[in-house]
Amino acid sequence: MSVIMPIENEQQGALEPAAQQNATAQLKKISSAVQALRDAVILLNNDDGLEWWNQAAEDLLLLQARSKGQSIFDFVSAPEFREYYHSIPIPNDGVHIESWRDAKRYLKCEITPFGDEKLLIIYDVTRLQHLEEMRRDFVANVSHELRTPLTVMMGYLENFSHQPDMPPQWRRGFELMTQQTARMNRIVNDLLLLSRIEIEETHEFNYINMTKLLTHVYDDAQAYNQAYGHTIHLQIDTYDGLQGSEMYLNSALSNLVINAIKYTPKGGDISISWTKTSEGCKFAVEDNGIGIAPEHIARLTERFYRIDKGRSRATGGTGLGLAIVKHVLYQHEANLQIDSVEGVGSTFSMVFPATYVRSAP
Repeated sequence: MSVIMPIENEQQGALEPAAQQNATAQLKKISSAVQALRDAVILLNNDDGLEWWNQAAEDLLLLQARSKGQSIFDFVSAPEFREYYHSIPIPNDGVHIESWRDAKRYLKCEITPFGDEKLLIIYDVTRLQHLEEMRRDFVANVSHELRTPLTVMMGYLENFSHQPDMPPQWRRGFELMTQQTARMNRIVNDLLLLSRIEIEETHEFNYINMTKLLTHVYDDAQAYNQAYGHTIHLQIDTYDGLQGSEMYLNSALSNLVINAIKYTPKGGDISISWTKTSEGCKFAVEDNGIGIAPEHIARLTERFYRIDKGRSRATGGTGLGLAIVKHVLYQHEANLQIDSVEGVGSTFSMVFPATYVRSAP
């Protein structure tokens, strides 16, 4: 009887040390790469203690060997970071904080949970923050400087347009110049409003009577609607108000209502509602207009983003309305929800958290 030895197993056994050496080498390479990163990388245990960190984290947080096991909050004490860290679920977009060692330095913290541990990455975003501030200042300054010449142009154009002896071939030109100058003025006003919202670090919030505000928005909508002939409904199911900025909220609510009017074929139906929800309160505008294709919805709040450039110019839009809505809602920790079916209609909803809802006095 012959015996066949398990050659395959012997070969596999011989390969195991080589595979282990290769895996060890790969781990060392990965560890060296993480150590070389300019961004701080920190591994936290399930008790929020420091387990491992790279050189950038050591330099940023002044860590030492005895720091292992200490709470991350002993080194990053910003209240915004603590609130972000304990959020459930942890937001994917991270949190921006000022450096605790240099007020002119800005940091962004991102946490990735895995199992009972967390990976914290801290980026230096000072340059990006300064560029964003420069952009905001530039837009605000240019918009402000454009206001005076536009006002002068609009005044003279309106004056000349009403001259009874104006030649007919000139009248059409003056009408177009008046329309486009008015459009430029709306863009400048929206840019100034958007810049003011972005630049203001603190906002004066007061009690807002939403029934009164919505009635005002509804009346303005009816006036704007005269050229469209829509049927506009207003439904108020709760007398609860909000703690917030009435001027900015009025702009945001009006933007959604005016958009529904402009992008609904003549003779359509538009519903405006204010209701109480399990989360807080919700303002919604529903229409049976042209609707929006799914690929456009995520980009609607970008500045100057247009689905149909020709139609947007025809309706006189500035391309900034939904950007203003987004920033106003951010101030009030509210969310914008968009539900739309192309050719059927759209519903734009603002969902305000219960912390901003106030009972009528």
